[in-house]
Amino acid sequence: MPATKDQIATEFRGLVLRYGYRRAAVEDVARALRISKKTIYELFPSKQELYRYAVELWAREQRRHVESLLTAPTALGRVEQAVAIAFADARRGFGADPYRDETEPPEIVNDVNAQVFAPMLRTLIEQGSASGELHVDDPEMTAAFLVAIGTEAVRRLRDDPASDAEAAALAAVHRLLVGAAG
Repeated sequence: MPATKDQIATEFRGLVLRYGYRRAAVEDVARALRISKKTIYELFPSKQELYRYAVELWAREQRRHVESLLTAPTALGRVEQAVAIAFADARRGFGADPYRDETEPPEIVNDVNAQVFAPMLRTLIEQGSASGELHVDDPEMTAAFLVAIGTEAVRRLRDDPASDAEAAALAAVHRLLVGAAG
C-alpha cells in the first residue's frame, strides 16, 4: 500500500525535528516509507511544499489539542490559556532540540500560523465581543496581530530562553484586547 500524503509529511517533519530542515532529505523519507522520490514529488513539487504541508498538518493537530484544553469562562481567559499552551509547547520543543536548524523557512511557519491559529483567535475575539467582554472593531486584524505577537514572542524565547517573552506577549495581548475595551 502506498504511503499517504499525511504519512509522507509526518515522516518528513520527524526528520526536520531530528536533523533540521537543511539536512532533512526527501530521499530519506522515500527510503523510510519504501516509496520512490518520484511518488513524493508527484504530491509535493518541492521540499518547501512538503515542509509547508508538514507544518500545516502539525498546526491543525495542535489547534485541536489547544481547543480541547481551553476551559476559562471568558474569551480573554481562553486567549491567555492558548498563549500559555503555545509557550509550554515551544519550551518543550526547544528543550528537546536547543540547537535546532535555524534555516527552516520562517515565512512558511508564519503563513501556517496565520491560516490555522488566526481563525481560532478571531472566534474567541468575536465571542468576547458578543458577550460584551471585549470591544474590538476588527476581529480579523486583531487576530492577525495576536498571531504576530505570539510568533515574535516564541522567536524571542528561542533566541533567549531566559527572556520574559511570555510575560511580554501576555502584556501585549492585554493591551490589544482589554486596552481596546477600556
